[in-house]
Amino acid sequence: MAVSVVNKHYSSPLTAVLLIAAIAPLSATAAGGKWQPARLDRGRPDFQGRWVSTNATPLVRAPHIQTLKITAEQAVALDSVRIQKAEDRSKPTEPTEFYDERRIEPISGEYRSSIIIDPANGTLPGTPLFNERLARAGADVMTGMDGPEQRPSSERCLGSLGSQAPMLSTPGGNIRQIVQTEGSTLFLSEENHEARIIRMNAVHRPASITSWDGDSIGWWEGDTLVVDTRFFSPTDGARSNGSSTLLVTPQTIVVERFTRVSRDEINYLFTVEDPVLYTQRWTGESHFLRTDAPLLEYACHEGNYSLAYILQGARVKDGTLR
Repeated sequence: MAVSVVNKHYSSPLTAVLLIAAIAPLSATAAGGKWQPARLDRGRPDFQGRWVSTNATPLVRAPHIQTLKITAEQAVALDSVRIQKAEDRSKPTEPTEFYDERRIEPISGEYRSSIIIDPANGTLPGTPLFNERLARAGADVMTGMDGPEQRPSSERCLGSLGSQAPMLSTPGGNIRQIVQTEGSTLFLSEENHEARIIRMNAVHRPASITSWDGDSIGWWEGDTLVVDTRFFSPTDGARSNGSSTLLVTPQTIVVERFTRVSRDEINYLFTVEDPVLYTQRWTGESHFLRTDAPLLEYACHEGNYSLAYILQGARVKDGTLR
């Protein structure tokens, strides 16, 4: 029932309120601890299957909202702002275009104004360097043409929030398939077909080895899967989910906690720490919902094909190439 409600458009604010109210008791029941997950042979909770992240709660709280918890009516009003801003991206212009149907969904039985739950003001506690890099990253999208390193990885389909930690909902490609073995846990993302392999009960590789996905190791704390990811690439640029942007460096540490709270829901709690970018550790909370939708091919390669022409065009523009 929860999945079918989440995956259908609402036609009016009143309908949306009724649908949101219908979902809330399911999350509240799960939060009460009465439900027990199916287990694998060694007794660990079974997370396997396909899950979707369609929670459109913004990462950062809007300035005009003072509290984390909001009403169903406030959730609809806040979500309508997102829909209006993204209206041109939400209407396919040809049959193969696809965007996920998303809305603000209840987390732990309540509607929230931001994914960030700590600090209490719901904002990213950025350092001056964070603000400087964020401004530069935004400008580089349009003007960074000195070499391929300045182009955003998402433009070349080399990175996405689909599997990178922390995993946030985006306009499209939010399905992830989870596969568990004794020695590893796999998160396969539909977007950019990334596969993040979490090595269970392992130690981190040397800090000198960095990557866009970072190095993920995991362990169990009771029925919660805990994942520690670090050593992100120094060339990893800004990560945007369409409404908010965060940054990582090789010093960033992301700790994720996955807890299956019902048949159709995994609670997702994550903490980000980086003394270079953030004045304090910050925490966000969302969830994943079970889906029967298939994992489709994400055939994205245009940025790679056109990269040479993008840079050639910039050389023509600055007069160094005729």
